[in-house]
Formats: sequence, C-alpha cells, structure tokens
Amino acid sequence: MSDLSKHNESLSLALTCPISDGVLRWWASHVASLGTLPSMQEFEVLKFPKALSSLAVFVFDEERHDYVCRLAGEMVNASHHTTLKNSILSEVYDSELATKIRSEWNRTFDAKKALCVMAKLDHPSEALYSWRHILPVYTEGTEGRVILSLSVYSYDAAYYHEKYPKKIYQEYELSVDDILR
Repeated sequence: MSDLSKHNESLSLALTCPISDGVLRWWASHVASLGTLPSMQEFEVLKFPKALSSLAVFVFDEERHDYVCRLAGEMVNASHHTTLKNSILSEVYDSELATKIRSEWNRTFDAKKALCVMAKLDHPSEALYSWRHILPVYTEGTEGRVILSLSVYSYDAAYYHEKYPKKIYQEYELSVDDILR
C-alpha cells in the first residue's frame, strides 16, 4: 500500500473496495505494462459486474468544449438531481464547479494519472464518505478524451445527498504505483 493510502484510512478503503478494485487495477495494469492510457475499445465492462451501477462515461466534445455523459449507472444517476446521460458538465453543475471539474479532468488526462475525489457529507453524527475515481482513457487507439468515472458510496446516495447536500472534498492524484500496491 502506498504512503498516500497508509496514512488515510478512507483512501485506503477506496483503493481496496470490491466495487472499484477491478476497474482501478485494469486501468493501472494497462498503463504500467504498455506505458499509455487504455482506450474504451479495450474496456470490457462485463468483466466488472459489481461496478456497472457505479460507472459513468464522459466523452469530451470538441465543439462544445465540454464533457458529455454517454453512460451513467443507476447509482451515479441516483446521486444527482438530474439525468446524466447526454448532459454536459455545465448542465449538471453550476458553472464554477463545472469549470473546476473540467480543468481537473483535463489535467488528470494530460498527466496520465488517476484522480480520487473523496467527499465527506456534512452529517452531524456519522462519517459518510464517497469516492469518485477519475480514470482518463482514449476513445479509441490514442485519440479522443474519455473520463471513466467510478463512484462508490458508503451510504445511500439518493437519500443522503438530498438531506445533506454540503460536502467536504479532498482530492488525491494517484499514480499507477498507488493503485497497484
């Protein structure tokens, strides 16, 4: 386990979660063995049945200069107040947050590293965490930008997000070594 996750119990849980582990390992193993990001053509979604409801796929649309959601599992949709499929970031989030997310995703893609965005709900008595793993991949070959987003919740997102909308975020840039250790 990396120094990063050894000192953060919540991040350690995110990296070893049964839902996320297979998808994260697939991404990291590809980058480690081939030295390049994988493409969506190489992602065999049915190999990860536990992750299906937690996956979302965002494709960068050059004309709109924004990411368009092409697929959103039911857990991901349940955690938002709108249907994600075919929505662009700036339709789902306020403009300031959409700009921040877009910038982080582009930076993650350029660095060829994964990003783990951890959120803790502002709940008065429980520690309620969620993790969003942002994995940059190509559309096909080495062309196009896609964000494979895997969202894992330690709580019922549809219920708690409505009651406790305030969250505290922490971001971790993850190297291949962080994931594969």
